Amino acid sequence: MSDRTFAPVLLAWLACAACSTPAPPPSALHEPAAAPPPTRAPDSSPHGADEAPPTRELIQPGADLCSADSDALVDARARYDALDGLAQRLDPAAPPTAFVSQAKALYQHECLAVARGDQPGLDFEIATGIEAKTYWEAGLDLWFRAYLDFSDGADNTVWLLPSQPSVVTPLTRPSDPLASWMCSADPEDPCVQRVAAWRSRAQRTFELFKYGGSPDLANCDPAENEGPEEGAYARWRACESEALRRHASLPVGGLGAIEDGWVVVYGRRGHYQYCDAVAALDLSSGAHYRFADCDHRRELDGIAAARVEVETSTIPIELLREFAWVALSVRYVKRSAVTERALGRELPEGLRMARPAEPLSGTGFGLRGTGSSGHTTLGWIWTRASKQSPAHGELSWPDGLSDPADDHAVRLLDFAERRSAPGCAAKKLPAWLVDNLGALPPPKVDNGRLDPPSELLLAAMRRQLKKGRCAK
Repeated sequence: MSDRTFAPVLLAWLACAACSTPAPPPSALHEPAAAPPPTRAPDSSPHGADEAPPTRELIQPGADLCSADSDALVDARARYDALDGLAQRLDPAAPPTAFVSQAKALYQHECLAVARGDQPGLDFEIATGIEAKTYWEAGLDLWFRAYLDFSDGADNTVWLLPSQPSVVTPLTRPSDPLASWMCSADPEDPCVQRVAAWRSRAQRTFELFKYGGSPDLANCDPAENEGPEEGAYARWRACESEALRRHASLPVGGLGAIEDGWVVVYGRRGHYQYCDAVAALDLSSGAHYRFADCDHRRELDGIAAARVEVETSTIPIELLREFAWVALSVRYVKRSAVTERALGRELPEGLRMARPAEPLSGTGFGLRGTGSSGHTTLGWIWTRASKQSPAHGELSWPDGLSDPADDHAVRLLDFAERRSAPGCAAKKLPAWLVDNLGALPPPKVDNGRLDPPSELLLAAMRRQLKKGRCAK
């Protein structure tokens, strides 16, 4: 890989270097206490909060808002207020059954007919209270309220719906092997603050991966989008929605810094000139061992003899830890999400918030897959002691193809390895690490791209145990 290929990583590193913080352990693993119930008027809805309101055929021939003086709007506002109050009192760890039920009832309300046209088929797959409250505060609250405010003229701001945030904490993932290393959803948690610079670099990298440095070019001026007058609002809103930037996104909470154990990366690197290699990286000291089988003559000529190249060095520890954090976080990354916070749009003059009878055709979003024969698959494990390997995964080399999180991780690995200081490693290679690596299962039947380290490489690692920290 040329220096040009990892330049974005270097730029992102320098841009955020000033926001790095000292390294407390990721120990704050509890969610913030639920807020006390706010003082609110009792539910004045003529129907029960969980009861679906009576329906009225507003979809045919088109969807419209409720009138300002209607009993239906009074009922819808009461339901909204009840839902808002419930969101503030949610138990972070408990299933939000009542919240989901009331949100579905409000979504089906006759005064939300336009909302259903704007966002058809909205589901509420929410497992815990902290996830429900996070979604509500991320924009679901304002999205619901906008349709009620338009009805009585209280506001003229259209709110676009954000993606439902992914929340990864010990409360939402209690059985996850990495739950002990997860942060809470509180942005002030020291665990979250410790990795703030890494998160910032990753999020910026995800955006650049999808859009580069291109500016927003969407022109949603109704005068520039011709069509039937009754569909003017729907066309304008679809344009604004499609103009939102969608790219990979890290979860709320997520992993704290991984500061101990070894990350071992193995597999083939290179195409015509390649090496089958193992790199062992110690997260507590920066120690780096590289074992590489680059002799391909025996594959071509049947030569039995083979020589394994052995290198020892030390890598700046923060570079290794950032790589490890990204590699372990890849599994929690949402591949396509709207992460913008400024989702309010003033309704252009002359438009009326209403939907035509026929829905507009949508535009699909997604990441395009790419590939070439020059790409190989690397495996990695994070191992801490004998028979203790909490996490493992794969990376595409020399870049992440169409996966921005994968791409960021592998470029950080390359970036770190290029900055190793040759010489004796900072820490001795432990024997249990070699045993753990030798116990890796064979590749899955449907994924024959990656083999465990060969016995040739494992033997070289065992010989290194006797030599200590130095290659020679």
